[in-house]
Amino acid sequence: MRIALACLGVLLAACSKAPEAAAPEAEPKETYSFPAEFEPHASIWMSWPRYENKAGHPTEPVMEAILRALHGHVSVDLLAHDEVEARVILDRFARNGVPSDHVKIHAVEHGDIWMRDMGPIFVKTSGDGRAVVDYAFNAWGYPDFDRSSRTGLIEDAVDQNVAALRGLPTVRSSMSSEGGDREFNGAGTLMLTERVERQRNPGLSREQIEAELRRTLGVRHFVWLPQGIAEDDATWEGPLPGGIYTPLTPGGHIDEYARFADAHTVLLGEVTEAEAREDAIQAMTRERLEKARAAIEAAGDQDGRPFKIVRVPMPEPLYDTLGPEDGVYKSMKEMRYTSGVPFPKGKPVRIIVSTSYLNFLVTNGLVLAQVYAKEGRSPRVKEKDEAALRILGEAFPGRKIVPIDAEAVNLGGGGIHCITQQEPL
Repeated sequence: MRIALACLGVLLAACSKAPEAAAPEAEPKETYSFPAEFEPHASIWMSWPRYENKAGHPTEPVMEAILRALHGHVSVDLLAHDEVEARVILDRFARNGVPSDHVKIHAVEHGDIWMRDMGPIFVKTSGDGRAVVDYAFNAWGYPDFDRSSRTGLIEDAVDQNVAALRGLPTVRSSMSSEGGDREFNGAGTLMLTERVERQRNPGLSREQIEAELRRTLGVRHFVWLPQGIAEDDATWEGPLPGGIYTPLTPGGHIDEYARFADAHTVLLGEVTEAEAREDAIQAMTRERLEKARAAIEAAGDQDGRPFKIVRVPMPEPLYDTLGPEDGVYKSMKEMRYTSGVPFPKGKPVRIIVSTSYLNFLVTNGLVLAQVYAKEGRSPRVKEKDEAALRILGEAFPGRKIVPIDAEAVNLGGGGIHCITQQEPL
């Protein structure tokens, strides 16, 4: 069923409900390829928030800032939970002057905003078509997650529903894998975090994981980085030094610390020796990033050539507090922690905010980049913002670099890249 929803004034957007019939499965004889993110896009997929990570810090303004930035560059397909919410969203856009002529709203049930992970993975097929890869979704490996629960079934079906909306076949896989841990150079190389992939699939060897990624994504060469940054460690593993928690983070996704700017260039996060001496968590991150650098240098690209590595500063660490009234805290207090350290239920906890200059979105003519300078913060925050924006501008010539305050999203364990998913042309 398809309905048209009119906004105030002359704005008009379409709200489509996911078809009840399942999309056809792709023919086994097909082979697939996943384009690099810096290649042209037909659309950016997003989903509307279901709760506030921290009370009083809504994520809707971040969504609106992204939609404003994308206007005139690329279409946006936005998931609303149902048709009622779709109308509410359109009314909000009209009130706030958010351009929506490039936005299509679809009534597709979903539980969260992390479209990079539970959303559609669009691939090109050898028959000059497209398909959606449907990996098993296991909530980032968090203990006690029930894939057969209502929440589990809803999240696992998002990519299938999008495929049905587009009339695209699905490529089924029983392996668990998330888009936030896959970075492609568009020439056959995939860069990913070994600890994440092995943790999601403890029964599979590295060779078996590679075989499935070759089958579903057309990868020829792998760059395995050992471990993600400390501030992205999985919350269920327990607190970091100083009793600091991470806010529902996925455990080391590649898009927080290493990205391709082109087929030959890797942007890699950097923590200096001086910064490591100032902060125990930063010291952990520095050690991991230097191991990642060594791994990139050792692996080279699909043709045996070395990558150009450009270092990007990691943001100044931002710490915050979550309490019983906050959405993220409510999930944290119910979690089973494998460290054995009991969660202080009912009491506020300190967190390190999930910040990164590398959690950017590249799309048609644009790079949407996270920034953190605010009144009252150290001048070093602004200095790092400016340095990161300059590096991104040099790495992506010809694209406009758009700074966005995404801290409300960062409080939930991700960023701009995590809440978007590109659909290639």
